[in-house]
Amino acid sequence: MKIAKILVLLAIVLLATNFVSAQNLDILYVKINGETFDVADGNHTNNLKVERGDELEVRIRVQAVVDVDDVQLHALIAGSRYEEDFDDLYETTDSFDMSVGDVDNIDLDLKIPVTMDQGYYRLRLWVTDRDGNAYDQDYQLHIIGVGEEDAVVIKDYSFSPSSTINAGRAFTATVRVQNIGNDDLDDIKVTVSIPELNVKDSEYLDELEADEKETLEEFLLRIPDCAKPGSYDVEIEVEFDEYESTTETTQITVLPGDLCVAAGEGRTVVTVPEQQEFEAGSEIAYPIMIANQGTSAKTYTVAVSGVEAWGTSRLSPSSVVVVPGGTTKTIYLYVKADEGVAGQKVFIATVESEEDSEAFPLTANVISSENSAGGLKKGLEVALVVLVIILIIVGLIIGFNKLRGSEDEGTQTYY
Repeated sequence: MKIAKILVLLAIVLLATNFVSAQNLDILYVKINGETFDVADGNHTNNLKVERGDELEVRIRVQAVVDVDDVQLHALIAGSRYEEDFDDLYETTDSFDMSVGDVDNIDLDLKIPVTMDQGYYRLRLWVTDRDGNAYDQDYQLHIIGVGEEDAVVIKDYSFSPSSTINAGRAFTATVRVQNIGNDDLDDIKVTVSIPELNVKDSEYLDELEADEKETLEEFLLRIPDCAKPGSYDVEIEVEFDEYESTTETTQITVLPGDLCVAAGEGRTVVTVPEQQEFEAGSEIAYPIMIANQGTSAKTYTVAVSGVEAWGTSRLSPSSVVVVPGGTTKTIYLYVKADEGVAGQKVFIATVESEEDSEAFPLTANVISSENSAGGLKKGLEVALVVLVIILIIVGLIIGFNKLRGSEDEGTQTYY
């Protein structure tokens, strides 16, 4: 789409030469970054030298030769190899009207992308009106690399396996840098660090030539076992030319790990069955096992919510328990469903200490007491039928044994 736009704009510029004799607007002068510049002569004798990354403030003074409607002014630096640069290299005004003799100043802002090749380019300015009449002028630009202090840029970076890491785990970083300056550089140092966690890793480049890109892939950083979950800044710093540097900052997310046993503290591990099945009107126990893996005693409080709408709950021996370091204690959560209740019910058990709190969603599969009675009756009927069949089979076996005994007696031989 952007290529099509450029082609259309170039077509308008070429078309402008057919209307010079009938121009309705005149460009009186052009100032670039406050300096007045003459029209390009084609011999590179009047060039505005700009660096990659520079912003150009272009002021154009125009005068209406006749009354004009829906005037637009356009500015374009053509020649970039990348479509993504188009938005920086082209700008146009909204349409406006001018009466004969009117003079107006038009301001446009352009930017030289850091991806632009070094060399000579034309800044093309042209004015169009409703009738299609156009008038254009070209100005010569000489784009060079940036100064030594800004010569290296961080083009891209990524983390593997992702930017979300569990405490105690390691991740690798890939960093891509480019020298957008005019000269080759030696001894480039790239460092990836997480200052708050005091972890970092560095890699070196012996040389980075002008316009060269280089990818470094050997960074390895390990999140400490007891790092607090949350977001942390990751700094990517490139040091070059003895005293120059550039830095990018991004973030990673640290999740809880399973290797942390800090002195005097330690993790808490709570084990509770997520689902139980029982009959309406009866009571079932959910054992909540609280393991304090630290070295000092902790006090835990258990609270239950979400049962009140369909049943009752109680905690035994208490809702509060003190667990010494390195030991496990159990609180029993008893849940009872009201008569007539059936189906799957979800409720919450929350275990809280002085340091933190965690909620556990639990499920009760409640069987209706009527369904239970019907099932019992059906079960008894099936058992009775099975018993009758067993008795018949036993009777047949006894009868066959007696018949065989009689036959044996009739054929016995005596000596």
